[in-house]
Amino acid sequence: MKTSSRNSFHGKVTAIRAGVINDEIELLLDNGDTVYALITRTATEKLKLAVGSEALAIVKATEIMLAAETEDYLFSCKNQFSGKVVKLVRGFVNGEVLLQTASGLELNATITLEGVNRLKLERGTPVVALFKTANVLLAVKKPQ
Repeated sequence: MKTSSRNSFHGKVTAIRAGVINDEIELLLDNGDTVYALITRTATEKLKLAVGSEALAIVKATEIMLAAETEDYLFSCKNQFSGKVVKLVRGFVNGEVLLQTASGLELNATITLEGVNRLKLERGTPVVALFKTANVLLAVKKPQ
């Protein structure tokens, strides 16, 4: 499958926390990291998700916030990945940032140029990528 998103991660469902309207899906990625998604109960049923199901987690780069100097803070979002900037492309309005974690996971974030400057981003800058569970789209292959 091809998408316009630069963040697409394969994994297996390790937990489903069922709610009345929404379900929280825990996806263990191939590299050992975990991504959490919040999807409707209807979507869980439509995708036939169950523990052990394979799925893709897709996150738009514009939905990823970067934070620096976070040592003294806790965040409410479950998807938090610490790493270093390995690539930075400065545009006229936005910057494209490639973050790599110690486990090798690569996350692409698109943030404003003002944000790039405020965080003083350069190659090697330590940052945390944050994104809400509701910003994770899940996809599964159609049954054969």
